[in-house]
Amino acid sequence: MDAESFLGVDAGNPAQRTYRHSRPKFHRMLLEQLAETAVKVEYDMEVMDYFEDASRGRAGVILKDGSKYEADLVVAADGLRGNSWSLVAGKPVPAKSSGKAIFRVAYPVELALADPMVAERFKLQEDGRSVLELWTGPDIQSIFWRNQHEMHWAVTHDDDGSAAESWGHKATPEEVLKYTAAVAGWPEVATRVIKATPADQLVNWRLMWRDPQPTWTSPSGRVVQLGDAAHTFLPTSGNGGTQAMEDAISLAACIAKAGCKENIPDATRVHNLLRFERVSCLQAFGVVNRAKWSAAKAANPSANKKTQGPMHLGKWILVHDPEEYACQRYDEALSHLKHDTPFQNTNTPPGLKYKPWTIDTLIAAAENGEETVLDGDWD
Repeated sequence: MDAESFLGVDAGNPAQRTYRHSRPKFHRMLLEQLAETAVKVEYDMEVMDYFEDASRGRAGVILKDGSKYEADLVVAADGLRGNSWSLVAGKPVPAKSSGKAIFRVAYPVELALADPMVAERFKLQEDGRSVLELWTGPDIQSIFWRNQHEMHWAVTHDDDGSAAESWGHKATPEEVLKYTAAVAGWPEVATRVIKATPADQLVNWRLMWRDPQPTWTSPSGRVVQLGDAAHTFLPTSGNGGTQAMEDAISLAACIAKAGCKENIPDATRVHNLLRFERVSCLQAFGVVNRAKWSAAKAANPSANKKTQGPMHLGKWILVHDPEEYACQRYDEALSHLKHDTPFQNTNTPPGLKYKPWTIDTLIAAAENGEETVLDGDWD
């Protein structure tokens, strides 16, 4: 199938198409833009701790070498095991193993297409769109996705202790093939794609579960978490990188609306309010998708369209404009925070009344067919 059909969107409508980007190319684009605006990027500056001083309206970081940097606002985009939680929550977010791990990689498509069987199976669509194949079975899910420049593939497997929650933790194609050799009906073409994979690029990532954290801001609002530091995603959500970008856009819009550096704490707290429920819904989406893809199906098969396909991305996800939303709802959200006036987010599934959840309560409710945060109109 083509990727857009798999994701459940209208490929003929540019506003509803999804696009898969190369992370290295995207990072390069950001760095080039920063250079254009004369923003300096420094590397090997490991942050060990965060601090803030409400009386001076300042925040800062302490580096590994003991040096300190201060600013009006610190954005902690320090990932899922960063040190910003020492200030924001007082302790790290507890993580527990899902019992699964995932082999995942992207490499130049020419390496895969050198094999005639792969080239024949993974032809681009006539209009140049990418193609994707998804195979599921008892305790295994795999995706093979080819676009114009890269071959992406991912295979889940039981966490036997060999995986780690790190992009630097590598595996070899031979390790994967040893695992897939025991899978009944495993396609030969998939084996060939795996054999073409460069050994130094294949990651063996442990899939960990973390409950949603509603607070992303420090006590004085001068440090704010963004991306994985604020909310971690399972790959089955298809939204980790996208929501980090939405975070950045929303935060920038809120700071602009705040008007001056004295109001930065208002901006970070409004941003947190505007973003948390939307992100939490999508985190839950990934948890239930993972359970649904396994043989021990956790999702209720009689539920609405969000459970009909493995990754149905509805309109409320795809066409949301976080900048417009922040600009339109900022004053109302700030009034709610300061004066407890009524406020309800509208960047979640239509008809949804958000209910707090944890991994355990979400899975239990889904297994029992009970109403969860995933109810509402997900189209």
